[in-house]
Amino acid sequence: MPQRGEGRAAEGGRATGVGSLLRELVAIPSVSGAEEALAEFVTGRLARAGVDHERQGNTVLACFSRGAGPRLLLNSHLDTVPVGHGWTRDPHREDWRDGRLYGRGANDAKASVAAMLTALEELARAPQGIRGEVWLALTACEETTNAGMAAALERLGLPDGAVTGEPTGLEVVRAQSGLAVLTAEWRGRACHAAHVARVDHDNALLAAARELSHCAPYVEVGREHPLLGKSTLVATVFEAGTRHNIVPDRALATFDGRMAPPYGAGDGVAALASRLPSAQVAVRSARLAPIETAEDHPLVRAALAAAGRTRAVGSSTLSDMALLQGVPCVKCGPGETARSHTSDEFVLQSELEAGATFYGRFVPAALEALLTVGARGVTP
Repeated sequence: MPQRGEGRAAEGGRATGVGSLLRELVAIPSVSGAEEALAEFVTGRLARAGVDHERQGNTVLACFSRGAGPRLLLNSHLDTVPVGHGWTRDPHREDWRDGRLYGRGANDAKASVAAMLTALEELARAPQGIRGEVWLALTACEETTNAGMAAALERLGLPDGAVTGEPTGLEVVRAQSGLAVLTAEWRGRACHAAHVARVDHDNALLAAARELSHCAPYVEVGREHPLLGKSTLVATVFEAGTRHNIVPDRALATFDGRMAPPYGAGDGVAALASRLPSAQVAVRSARLAPIETAEDHPLVRAALAAAGRTRAVGSSTLSDMALLQGVPCVKCGPGETARSHTSDEFVLQSELEAGATFYGRFVPAALEALLTVGARGVTP
């Protein structure tokens, strides 16, 4: 059972509160796999706010419920990529300056974390018009293995609807590309390089090079998606040979596949196999499959109304949304994706405030929308 928080959060304006919260979140380093300190901070805040919560490793879950109804999941991630080089500011000790906050994770995705936490706390205090169950999952390891989201879904089961918090400029994303990592392997017969004119051999490197030329500059798979564009496969890593004096008997190419619905890893394998007849094509990873929610789904319409948008968009960047297969879901949050993983990463105060407003509007609208489709067997 979740722990019941004690006490109440200090009252205050949303703009000041959410901005202060984000500054505190950014001040705590949380490189993927090392989110302990940040998870502890978040659980402490939830306890003071009186919100039920629990830990799943370094993933934090929080919830409140108001009667029988749909289960809605809000999720974002606590972890960041490493700081890296090229910063001109301290990545963890900056304050708001001229409406901007710089720091690792300020944009991706601690702005979404702060906005979701703020909205959840406000809704839990004054849940008028809410019918159903609201969960917040702030996950670990989104930037690496997605293990935090997997653990959260194992604990909760699949929700009836969800929103993933990522820097989308508050554009509503209803379709996200998937990642398929494929390999192509060629086998030959080795010999000493000094004997190539006299000894039967089969140079795997040359066989691979001949066939890979049919994959340049990239391979298209299927038809173009209206929001995500082309599904593509591109060779990114090539390995062959161990010494200059041995003709290689093995060559291996790795392909990065960005797949748009309805195409997946199997379609990529078929496309490569037709161009690489001498290779053995296999799937190395297909856990992040493409995902799409129908344009006319009530959850999408609720998100568009809450964000003040007229049309949903697609996204080629990956997120924990990929694990919500079969769930009506969108991706939407404050900040801009182009700032993610950059030096001097930042978010605007206006973006952060708009994000908190969006989630506050979206939650009741989404629960109402899910009721109209009979989620969890609840009669509309």
